[in-house]
Amino acid sequence: MESVVTLEFHFPSSWAFEGTVDVLWCDRGNEVSYGRLSQGSSMPRDTYEGHTWLVREAISREVVCAVVARRPDAPGRPQLVTIGAHDGSDPLRTAVCALGRAPHELLVQSVPVLSKLLENICRAPHEPKYRTLRLSNPTIRNTLETPGALALLRFSGFEERPECGQLALEAATPLRNLEDSLAQLQRMRALLQGLPPPKESLHSLRTGVDAANASSSTSNGRPDEPSHRCSKCSKGIHNDLRRALAGNGEVGGWRSHDFVGTGEFRYHCGACDQDLCSACYDMYKAGNTRVHPPEHFGSIEIVAPITTPWGGNGYGVPPAPPPYNPRNRRGPWG
Repeated sequence: MESVVTLEFHFPSSWAFEGTVDVLWCDRGNEVSYGRLSQGSSMPRDTYEGHTWLVREAISREVVCAVVARRPDAPGRPQLVTIGAHDGSDPLRTAVCALGRAPHELLVQSVPVLSKLLENICRAPHEPKYRTLRLSNPTIRNTLETPGALALLRFSGFEERPECGQLALEAATPLRNLEDSLAQLQRMRALLQGLPPPKESLHSLRTGVDAANASSSTSNGRPDEPSHRCSKCSKGIHNDLRRALAGNGEVGGWRSHDFVGTGEFRYHCGACDQDLCSACYDMYKAGNTRVHPPEHFGSIEIVAPITTPWGGNGYGVPPAPPPYNPRNRRGPWG
């Protein structure tokens, strides 16, 4: 007999997340809403041991946290779920949450400064002056007094040089962490202005994805687990739905209507055996050498999506992607 468990959802105030979230119970792939929760409030919900619950932002639909109900240590005691909490294992999440708890008057000054610092590096990664921050600069000093600001810069790759009174980012430091930090700053900047956050801007935060994957519901009808991942941005690429649905690689016996949704093109480099998503390939083709080595351009193979058990897309010969358009950054699906 399943044990009844009480989940106590608590949503502390934070500028790292939207002001309202949906509390959802995962019922065999369907997400059933059990109400909305605003920052600074709590909500108890009775459930059964082993059931999965998700918390999504009301507008962006990003998963803020996921939890699996477990038997309480003491009878009658609820299982406390603090929305947006973290265990300290993810330095980016730790920094963003600390920054989000700072007072509004500090954030409206520090977040634009931090965003500008990181944007300059992304725009001109080989410019030395953007990689060095003087701690004697009043603007920098005041910005670093905001909780979480220094931790965010450290995660981005900056190292302290006390003897020089500087924070420096070495030229050889990869920019992946810095780009993730910038995405979170842009998200927080939108929330501070009362605007909806950019879509998929929480992808770099670890939000209990293992529990979230227990829900097989997806917004586009594809399986949750992608068949490939982009070597640059780590975004999932739903290129071969056979692998995603089979799990063990076996596809025999499936019928065409077992496959739902649409696939995505992937761009496979035969020289280094890595894949790129459509967005990163567009940047690579436009000349961004930070995406992939330029000498590998001739080794890129365009792999059309596979959405049928027999290895095609259901419409005969897999189509080639549309012509490249430098103004289209969303890839071949428009």
